[in-house]
Amino acid sequence: MWIHRGAYIEKSRQRGLCMERSGLAETKLNGRILALFIAGFLAGLALIYIGQESFVGNADFLDSYSVGRMGVLDIDNSMLFFYSLKERFSPAVLLIALTIAGVGSIAVSIYLVWAGFCAGTILSVLSIRYGIRGILIFMGGIFPQILLLAPAYLLLFRWCQGFQERIRSTRYNSAGTGKYGSLTAFRAGTLIFILGMLLAGCLVESYVNPVFLQRIFHFF
Repeated sequence: MWIHRGAYIEKSRQRGLCMERSGLAETKLNGRILALFIAGFLAGLALIYIGQESFVGNADFLDSYSVGRMGVLDIDNSMLFFYSLKERFSPAVLLIALTIAGVGSIAVSIYLVWAGFCAGTILSVLSIRYGIRGILIFMGGIFPQILLLAPAYLLLFRWCQGFQERIRSTRYNSAGTGKYGSLTAFRAGTLIFILGMLLAGCLVESYVNPVFLQRIFHFF
């Protein structure tokens, strides 16, 4: 009886250590994701503010004419949906493919820095040109689909990291199922859920965001 109780206590202790290590690993990964995005974001801000005259003063990027036209466009929601699908699913599929190829961690890092850089560049140009109204346009352009797309991409980044770690730690069996066999065994349901969130985000971006964004343009 004492032997069984001791074994149970030991298993419980090991389970607690595993959960603690898993929690620390997730916290570290989330911090790394945030740091890479912020690094790109700050780089985008710095580029525009340092070269303000070249990128804003003497350029047509997001000028009053182009922004004004956005407020009066007659949007085809179905065409916008297919465009949104291409823009959101293309990087997701590419990240998945590169992860299966064994370079997912590098691909995710590059994508995070690039996404942060683009966000920082657009926000800085809008804020310099239009002040608080520019910030409203930026927020209007990403809301409310960001509530679905951001968590979906965060889950995808974590999935890519977890899958790559599994590739490193798992020896393939003699049947030669390889990485593609591991894909079906490792959180395939999670991946389907992530793609479903992306699809929902595309629907919101195509059919809800235009209405929200047009209200923002009433301030112009």
